[in-house]
Amino acid sequence: MFVSYAQNFEDVILNRIFKDEESGFYIDVGAHHPIYDSVTKAFYNRGWRGINIEPVSEFFELLQQDRPDDINLHLAVGEQATQLEFFELQGSGFSTFNRDTAIKLATIRQLPLSCYTVTVSTLADICQKYVHTSIDFLKIDVEGWEEQVIAGNDWETFRPTVIIIEATIPDSPSRRETNILSFLESKGYKLVYFDGLNDYYLAEESSELTFHFQTPPNVFDNFTLFRIDDLKNQINYLNHECQAQDKKIVVLSNSLADERFEIERLSEAIKQLNTLKNEQLNHYQNQVSAMQTLIAQSQEKIMAMETSKFWKLRNLWFRLKQR
Repeated sequence: MFVSYAQNFEDVILNRIFKDEESGFYIDVGAHHPIYDSVTKAFYNRGWRGINIEPVSEFFELLQQDRPDDINLHLAVGEQATQLEFFELQGSGFSTFNRDTAIKLATIRQLPLSCYTVTVSTLADICQKYVHTSIDFLKIDVEGWEEQVIAGNDWETFRPTVIIIEATIPDSPSRRETNILSFLESKGYKLVYFDGLNDYYLAEESSELTFHFQTPPNVFDNFTLFRIDDLKNQINYLNHECQAQDKKIVVLSNSLADERFEIERLSEAIKQLNTLKNEQLNHYQNQVSAMQTLIAQSQEKIMAMETSKFWKLRNLWFRLKQR
């Protein structure tokens, strides 16, 4: 079953075309997070490789960590190579070159906003340097900067089979007014699908693939969502941990029962010792009392003998004196 990571099932649509391709090449302009809402993650997992372009340092570093076999570029893409003021809405995917859009979204979303200068390259220069194969798909999501991105490509030389390009006003379902359709049509691309967020363009030399875009993602695409799959994995992990803890509890319960038995055994032994001690103490006390009685009786006999002896000696002394 195909696991979808993308925000709006973009990878499900792409998988219809490329499901039998174990290798391929993509370009992701405005790649954002390497996993969450990623159009390319499922293909990377399959063995595809490509170029991820992301000007926000936080997400570029995550791409470096999660996509070591991809080409990850810490820059932006535009109509010409330059340096431009960039507005970052921290922790989000709404960062943009458009000041008004940035301020509006920062206010609505209550996000911290920072501004700094970023390096801008053209898509043509990037492809000239890094692309040495055919491009299966190009995804562009740059919050209103899409026209500048496509204007900087060499469409005669570098022709993605499919282009996915964000078509709505940032954080809105309303379409933006642009010249992208006429521009791409002039370059030999046909608009074949709109998913409510993105427009899908197909190169005229690959027009036989048009039928893949006739229906939205559905049950016959045989897919599951990464977030659901991830939750299932977390649940399975937690169940495994619970089972392990249950086993530990059983062991501890048995150990506790053994300890209780030992405590009861020792308590009984102490009770018996105390009983024996009390019996011996009573026995010794009785013996001491008996000995004390004998001593008293002996003392009385001695006193009686001493008294008798005294009177006998006294009588003898009187008799001797009378003589």
